[in-house]
Amino acid sequence: MKPGAFALSATLALSTMSSVAWAHHSAAATYDASQTIPITGTVAMFAWRNPHGHLYVCVTDGPFKGKEYVIELSSPVVLEEVGWSRSSFKAGDRVTVHVNPSRSGAAIGLCRNCLVTVNGVTKRRTVQ
Repeated sequence: MKPGAFALSATLALSTMSSVAWAHHSAAATYDASQTIPITGTVAMFAWRNPHGHLYVCVTDGPFKGKEYVIELSSPVVLEEVGWSRSSFKAGDRVTVHVNPSRSGAAIGLCRNCLVTVNGVTKRRTVQ
């Protein structure tokens, strides 16, 4: 291989690897695991997709009242392993989810080992 072609190939490979590493964020940097807050409202949408599922909640109580709160979940494969499915939530369901809030105060949170109440039924959802 010519030296110029090798340098170009190496540069492209390294830039691709670094962008993949950068794209996956750290939950510890984004969410405060030392706090848990309840988010109560109605489900606007349940996004069952990779790399993470998301639950969009129209908040009816608390400091985020009137806003849409986005709750990050694990991947669909991991969610299925602990009993979740595409139909775990549907638009209009009344929910309370205890999440680790955003460190920035934004209307986003993380559900890993959290309590979830859907239409009056509470379950612990253990998802790592």
